[in-house]
Amino acid sequence: MNVTFQKNQTKENTSFGAIHLKVTSLEKATLFWTKIAGLKLRSSDDESIEFGSEKNTLVVVHKSAQRIYTKGYSGMYHFAIHVPTEAELASVLNRLILRNYPCSPTDHVMSKAIYFEDYDGITVEYTLETPGREKAGQGVGSPKPLNVNEVLASLEDDNIDKVIDDGAFIGHVHLYAKDVDQSNEFYQRIGFVQNKYKPNMVFADLGAGGDFGHRIALNSWHGSNRPLAPVENAGLEHFQLCYTDKNQLEEVLKNLEDYKETSEGYWIKDPTGNKILLN
Repeated sequence: MNVTFQKNQTKENTSFGAIHLKVTSLEKATLFWTKIAGLKLRSSDDESIEFGSEKNTLVVVHKSAQRIYTKGYSGMYHFAIHVPTEAELASVLNRLILRNYPCSPTDHVMSKAIYFEDYDGITVEYTLETPGREKAGQGVGSPKPLNVNEVLASLEDDNIDKVIDDGAFIGHVHLYAKDVDQSNEFYQRIGFVQNKYKPNMVFADLGAGGDFGHRIALNSWHGSNRPLAPVENAGLEHFQLCYTDKNQLEEVLKNLEDYKETSEGYWIKDPTGNKILLN
């Protein structure tokens, strides 16, 4: 299938292409991503479906899972679709409320987020980046509940069937790592920049050179050295990284001991075993 890519809106050295997920049912995935998550069905075949905005593919689901997402394994914790405005975040929140769909609106100060799960238990986050609030010292400490009424005050259109704005993009991936230190070093080798490193919390956070330092996050809150989830489980199939400067991609490949070149790009695995496509 022809997958298009949405570059991040900030000047960063790396951005995400589409997130590829393993699901148990294409029918349920279609209902979730169109009616609940507000994406457009862009193309499909018997084995997979692309969803996104009018112009860009954001999520590709593959009918390759036999079991729902199961906690306790290494692999994906969640991924996030970032929206360009608070009005767009309000639209997401309004849809979830009117559909009576369970969600967790959360204020991280650096971002305003809404968490919810698909029908297989895969956690999805919708995020509005607000790094200026963090720099201004508007809040510290643990995440707190999002001011829902404040967000909904920005709602411009009560149409819950409209498709997400073309400015939306895959903004970060948060992973359960087998070993945070090894994964933290690996993602720096492939071009990410250290933002936060908290070994006492078995957590690391990396950016891509812009103001928002939360592009790849790593934790071992599920326990260290946990195996990757079985291939039969719903969850991450792979994700794509797109390099703004192809010279940087060449330097990254020099830092890698093992990769496979195909017509799609360069396939690698991180220390946990997550598959990544570089191009």
